Amino acid sequence: MLTSTNKHTKYWKDRKINWQESYQSTWDHPHRSLIVWMIKSIPFISLWEVGCGGGANLIKITNELKGKQLGGSDINEDAIKLCRETFQGGLFHVESGDNLMMSDKSVDIILSDMCLIYVDPVKIDKYLNEFKRVARNYIVLCEFHSNSWWKRQRARLGGYHIYNYKKRLEKLGYYDIMVQHIPEQYWPGTDKNTEFRSIITAKLP
Repeated sequence: MLTSTNKHTKYWKDRKINWQESYQSTWDHPHRSLIVWMIKSIPFISLWEVGCGGGANLIKITNELKGKQLGGSDINEDAIKLCRETFQGGLFHVESGDNLMMSDKSVDIILSDMCLIYVDPVKIDKYLNEFKRVARNYIVLCEFHSNSWWKRQRARLGGYHIYNYKKRLEKLGYYDIMVQHIPEQYWPGTDKNTEFRSIITAKLP
């Protein structure tokens, strides 16, 4: 069934789990290597992850790229508390991705990893415009992408939102947009969303 952003937001905001065991400990999941590989191709000093959870991606990035300014935001207070404990001196906010408490063009890269799959079509452009406001150079998205309108509608019946990011980002003024499907070796498993998992990079005007 279709699920609204508000319903997803309440679920993740109120979720009480062990964020270290359930999320942070997955820092070595294969798909994070692909994210880091993509980020390495972009000259940058600062990166902000929207929907950072317990900071698994940021641990992976810290291990492989030294001397970078990293921070992130999430709507779950427990997740952000763990990030603040893990990354001493790092900047972390409890906030929604469509309303970041950051100044215009304040970071080089905005990263999102399976955060926008919870954002419905009514609100997705607000998130992407907010990313454009805050990022100076690039956004890197690990999200569900499909060129097929029918596949996007059918997949949404499972509760996740899938977009044609190339077309959507172009309409919002992004350019040099690249979409790369995530090979199975980077995300083992055969669930119904395998064909949609993608890394999307786009440059800011």
